[in-house]
Formats: sequence, structure tokens, C-alpha cells
Amino acid sequence: MPDQATARYYEEKPAPQTGELDHGILHEFVGMYLRVAYEAAYGDFTKRLGSEALRPGYFTILTLIVKNPRISQTQIGQASARDKSTVTKALRWMEDEDIILRLTSAKDRRSHLSVATEKGIALQARMEVEAVKHLEALNAAIGKDRYADFIQTLKDLAENLRTPAVPL
Repeated sequence: MPDQATARYYEEKPAPQTGELDHGILHEFVGMYLRVAYEAAYGDFTKRLGSEALRPGYFTILTLIVKNPRISQTQIGQASARDKSTVTKALRWMEDEDIILRLTSAKDRRSHLSVATEKGIALQARMEVEAVKHLEALNAAIGKDRYADFIQTLKDLAENLRTPAVPL
């Protein structure tokens, strides 16, 4: 029990009901809805994959490596829209797990190309089966009639925030 001198007490008045909370400006924050949607989508993906679920973005990186043997780290970053440190961390983890091999250039030891191991190829194939089911669930949630507009809106949002028309 907290010390009486440091404890903070409140009067016996009920907390607000969850359905009646004032969200203020939050109901206008697109980013909040993007995060909630991402977490719901990622939750569906991990539920489908179970113990084989990789960290966020790792499936993307592994798929790029499987489909593009000898892909460079820079190419992976550009294709997956991930920064260098995120890609480096993922590649190191995948290498430690024997999912990929990173080949070092004999001329420039800083340059690496990635290839998937047999274990990595098999893992990606198993994950892709479930990823297709996940995509079907996402597409159904979005709806066929809204899909093209939804994807274009997300692309526009990303592009416009990368290069804003109005200076910050």
C-alpha cells in the first residue's frame, strides 16, 4: 500500500464510460486509423502464420530475396520502403537463423548480395500460402469496388508526405 504522504487519492466519482470518452482532435488523426488498421492487418497475418510469423517487414524482405537472388541491400531497402538500419537488422537476423546468406564482394567488403538458403526458400513458400489467404481477407474487408481507390489513396498519402507541397 502506498505511503499516505505520497499517495494521491481521488474523490469517489465514477470514471467516464468508454463509449462516452471525448477524443478531442484524435478522431481526425488519419495516422491513428492507419496504425489501428496496420495492427489489425498484422494481427490477422500473424494469426494465420502462427509460429512461423516473422517480424513486421521480414516477410517482405525475405520474399524480395527469394524472388531476386543476389539482390543488394540498397535494392532491398528501396523495394521494401525500409531504411538501411532496418534492412541491416533484418538481414543479420535472417543470416543468424540460416534463412539467407550474405555474399561479400571480393573487391569491396562493404558490398553484400543476399540469397535465400533452402530453409529460407521453404519458409517463404509456406508463408506465402498463408499470405495469399491474408490478402484475400484484406481485399474482402476493403471491398472490390473500393480497392483501386484505396490503394491509390495510400500511395498518394505516402508520396505527398515524403515530398510535401507546403514547406514544414
